[in-house]
This record gives sequence, C-alpha cells and structure tokens, in this order.
Amino acid sequence: MFLYMCVLVNGELQCTDYHDNQMQVFSELNKCEEQAEYRFYAMTDTFLRMNIPFESIKIGCRTDDDL
Repeated sequence: MFLYMCVLVNGELQCTDYHDNQMQVFSELNKCEEQAEYRFYAMTDTFLRMNIPFESIKIGCRTDDDL
C-alpha cells in the first residue's frame, strides 16, 4: 500500500510519498483496495475535522511487480 499526500505548509504546497509502515500483505487485491479506501476516508476526515489544509491524498495498492 502507498500514500502520496500534498499538504499546505505555511502556504506552500509540499508533497510526500509514504510507504505503508504496517507492511501488510494481502492475498487478494480487492482486500487491499478495501483497506486503502478505509484509510483514505479516515485520513481525509481527520484532516477536515482538524482544519488541516491539503491539496490531494492518494492511497492505493502495489503489487509485487510494482516494487
């Protein structure tokens, strides 16, 4: 799973590529996609509630071929 996030820091857009620190391995792609969707909505909800400005958040799944 990966996360690519662009947030505003002191009025400047900063983008960062994160790798899943939980190192989860899914046997089925749809299970990974379900988890990615859950994390996306949890993160954007938190940012909105805490009034943290962001430009974009992309969370998705990688296969062994993508690594």
